[in-house]
Amino acid sequence: MSDFVEVKDLRRLFDVSKPLVTRLIERAPKQYLKAVDGVSFSIRKGETFALVGESGSGKSTVARMVVGLLPATEGTITIDGVSMRDKADAAARQKLRRRIQMIFQDPYASLNPRWRVERIVAEPIRAFGLITTPDAIRARVGELLTLVGLHPDDGRKFPHEFSGGQRQRIAIARALASNAEFLVCDEPTSALDVSVQAQILNLMKELQESFGLTYLFISHNLAVVRYMATRIGVMYLGRLVEIAPARELFARPRHPYTRMLLDAVPDLHMSGRTRTPVGGEIPNPINPPPGCTFHPRCPLANERCRREAPAFIDGVACHAVEEGRVAA
Repeated sequence: MSDFVEVKDLRRLFDVSKPLVTRLIERAPKQYLKAVDGVSFSIRKGETFALVGESGSGKSTVARMVVGLLPATEGTITIDGVSMRDKADAAARQKLRRRIQMIFQDPYASLNPRWRVERIVAEPIRAFGLITTPDAIRARVGELLTLVGLHPDDGRKFPHEFSGGQRQRIAIARALASNAEFLVCDEPTSALDVSVQAQILNLMKELQESFGLTYLFISHNLAVVRYMATRIGVMYLGRLVEIAPARELFARPRHPYTRMLLDAVPDLHMSGRTRTPVGGEIPNPINPPPGCTFHPRCPLANERCRREAPAFIDGVACHAVEEGRVAA
């Protein structure tokens, strides 16, 4: 299976400096926040690649750069052979945009409250000129609403007349309206009740199987990721620390941070295994720790970890794994 999405050495800096006059008076240098620092991964066509990590790890920033909502400072993003950053590929990139859509965390905030649902869902159809006649557009909107578990007559309502789960179904219908092939899902169920989350996740899996969709799935909920993902990338302070197939990562996590995240999940099987809850907080990204940025919270950190940043080798970036100091 070929790679549909390829991300290499992606970086994003945010200028968080004080105003120029203040800096001149205080003789202070500019300050930059490294939200994403050298992230690389690929997604095969038809699979779900998930990014997980605590809040502030850079997951959503990566998602917005991949779809083009946020420009990358450095690095390359290639989708189906088309560069998302090369100006020479502008025409090809414009054609590609129809095949890329995003599903946001808050379904109500992502829907125009002044528009009826039929207009919201039809907007991508009109924008890309997929269908031109009003009757055909109305029929297509009805098909899409039915596809996501709503009734065609719901198109005459406004977003505030629906529940949170129904609004997310509308957002999914809008994403599919342009015949999208690649969906970037940024915490698509975190604002929903648990029972509704299951319904939306099942719908997304059914649509993926029916249309061969490719997902980049952003979440901090490991239970959701375990159900949805084919492969998982674990992020910490803007960097990928581990990438592995979903089953392998949950059965044999290698990086200490991954192990700590999994230990925080309730042990429903009551296995009696020793568990180490996640301790401490993510450091200030403006002034990250030297060496491995996880070392202040890592129980296996040594002097090398405090001094030298680990290279990403064989799916993991950890000196303890490289040196064999992590028990199987």
